[in-house]
Amino acid sequence: MVDEPVARGSFTVISRDDGSKEVEEHIEFMRLAIMQANMAAPDDHTFNTGIMIVKNLQPISTGHSRDPHAPGLHAAANTIAKARHGPHAHLLVGSTMYTTMEPCSSPIVSKTPCTTHIINARIKRVVIGVKEPESFVNCKGVETLRTAGIDVVHMKMLQEECLKTNIHLLT
Repeated sequence: MVDEPVARGSFTVISRDDGSKEVEEHIEFMRLAIMQANMAAPDDHTFNTGIMIVKNLQPISTGHSRDPHAPGLHAAANTIAKARHGPHAHLLVGSTMYTTMEPCSSPIVSKTPCTTHIINARIKRVVIGVKEPESFVNCKGVETLRTAGIDVVHMKMLQEECLKTNIHLLT
């Protein structure tokens, strides 16, 4: 048996609210992810990230950076782990992840990068609030996800809101 090549995932940038149902849903869930990011304790060396995983408009799992119940796990890894053990675990495959920050892609940043956790969970779409600033590492999260066939949406219109909790790292 020969493995079929994976179709490359799409990349869409949304710069303004066009009033469509899809954009309104993205805004709603991204704002919930931003609320999660605001729950993370500030740190001088890492970004605060908030995550929301949904399928068919149903929330599956939420999480954030430096969760005291999941020490050492990045936000995406933590949120996926919670989803796998939660009441809606059966909805994880094919779901959409909303994340305030582009998922990490380097084993330098995390032993198992967040992109690997997302790919292994078979999440079909990742909506990001901001591409990771090059403050710490040159992140290739969007490219890694697209190569794996995952569609990525950049909610550029919410970039400022997503960065507010990390302003101390950007000045």
